[in-house]
Amino acid sequence: MNKRRIHAPAALPGQMALNFEVFSVAPVAADCDTNARNPLDSAVRASLAALMDSATGKGLSRERLADRLTEQLGRPVTKAHLDQWAAPSQSDRRVPVDAWMALMSICDDVGPLEWMALHFDRRVLTVDEALCAELGAMAVLDRHIKAKSRAIEGQMDEKVLGQLLHRIRRNAK
Repeated sequence: MNKRRIHAPAALPGQMALNFEVFSVAPVAADCDTNARNPLDSAVRASLAALMDSATGKGLSRERLADRLTEQLGRPVTKAHLDQWAAPSQSDRRVPVDAWMALMSICDDVGPLEWMALHFDRRVLTVDEALCAELGAMAVLDRHIKAKSRAIEGQMDEKVLGQLLHRIRRNAK
């Protein structure tokens, strides 16, 4: 008689399989390795480097920038930090947002902020530019309302329109 072997499942539902693969650890891929760098990370670093280069053109060396950042942030920031934040090869060294904002303030340059806004199809405006844009939008709306009003008036009976306009003027006084 041929005995068949009954194969039980390796593990019951909810149990881990008893094998040595449990102890194997798969290597974790880095966010930004040097062979396949994250394009956004590269762009952030390029933007930061451009900001520091423009500051150099204004007479602020990276050492002076680091000193001013240390004063403004209340923690030590060195030239090495700035170099690491901007270096494409230092994917594990990221610039803190408060340092980036302080750097834009020190350099009096919002170029990185404009770059971020453009990334989302937006623009950075000064207060005056925003007010002008709002005024322009209101003028466009006003023209649209007047055109719509003329179109409606053209469809109305002259006698009814005259009575309606007379009431509007009388109530406005």
